Amino acid sequence: MTSTPVVYETTHRIAFSELDPFQHVSTGNYARYFTDHRMEGLAKYAGWDLPTIGTLGFMTWVRRMEIDFVKSVGADQDVTITSFVREFRGPDAMIECTMTDAAGRTVATCLMIVAHVDARTRRATDWPPEHQAPFFESEA
Repeated sequence: MTSTPVVYETTHRIAFSELDPFQHVSTGNYARYFTDHRMEGLAKYAGWDLPTIGTLGFMTWVRRMEIDFVKSVGADQDVTITSFVREFRGPDAMIECTMTDAAGRTVATCLMIVAHVDARTRRATDWPPEHQAPFFESEA
């Protein structure tokens, strides 16, 4: 049986301070955009804002990010980021992210691998079903 993932969506306007000398978004900002997008999405879609996350008994850790730069992005552009959890493998959530420009063209993609960490032991643990559930549509 397959479950339908919840797709997070956020929009970001590129600011002057995020540009390199060639007036393109600086490379490091992409990681920040994707990470901030996921945190904003957790609050909006799962109800896991920062104060709530502190009470859940676990933490998350971005273990790895693989970013593909497809097309440059410049100042005053709006970009939309969408993402979803593709699958869980033990302690890892495999999250696919896509950044598009206002015309809907892909400008960057990202595979983000996020580990589930027990807050008490500070060790990676498998994602329990109750912590996986908010990332998929409930089946009626």
